[in-house]
Amino acid sequence: MLCLIPKRRVARFYRYISMKSAPTDTAASNPFLDSSLVNYVDAPNDFHVDSAKVYGHFLTEEEGESLKIDVLSRMRRRRILKGHWDAVITNYKEIELQDFDSHSLSPVSSEAIERVRRHIAQSHSGINSGSLKWLPCHAIFLKKEGYLLPHVDSVKFSGGIVAGLSLMSSTIMRLKPASPGELDSADNEDSTFDAAINSDNKCIENAGHVDLLLPPLSLYVLSGVSRFRYTHELLPSGCEFNMPAGNSQTNTIDINRDDRISVIFRDTNESV
Repeated sequence: MLCLIPKRRVARFYRYISMKSAPTDTAASNPFLDSSLVNYVDAPNDFHVDSAKVYGHFLTEEEGESLKIDVLSRMRRRRILKGHWDAVITNYKEIELQDFDSHSLSPVSSEAIERVRRHIAQSHSGINSGSLKWLPCHAIFLKKEGYLLPHVDSVKFSGGIVAGLSLMSSTIMRLKPASPGELDSADNEDSTFDAAINSDNKCIENAGHVDLLLPPLSLYVLSGVSRFRYTHELLPSGCEFNMPAGNSQTNTIDINRDDRISVIFRDTNESV
């Protein structure tokens, strides 16, 4: 049975996020990194804390609304897909957001995407923002009842960064050490077996995990071990996020996930 969040707790939590990380005049160049949105308490010993970061209010309200409208308008004629060939995701729609096409994004959305790319290049790659090569963004609409199971994104074409903007609804992303089978499936994107249900591909049990709370307008960035050696998944609605010790707000937040949009960023694999 799902535990719904009392409205006063939701309001208090988002008031806290807004006060800590609402955009300011300098936010575009140096957005506030919110360590309270990442829980390392159960992290494995080999986890690197710098490999998973969350920016709690990276987008402005205007940017978030513009991206939502642009994405939903391009998905209007697409049907909800019940599953994917690898059985990792269900109840979703997906589109590619080309940088230049006949149906270009609004100026506000385009600038928001470029701002994300500049920030990642400058803060997470050590590469000049103009030198890092990007794959086209993917936008994913996930229904409330949909799921995204543990997986490692393919390394066949994408490089060392996986990042995402969250719109419409909060969710919890969980990182867990990947099994050898899951790492093999990431190396072989064309494989036809079901990465999510093959018994050899299950996450290593009882090895620990790291939780990322992704509120609307937030940006997460995975690199290093989080990108290559850990699976990521979205937990179902009704799960709890435990705020790191020492936070002055409530220690536990119940997340009642609703329909949501993710805009995914990946750099190119320069060795291809």
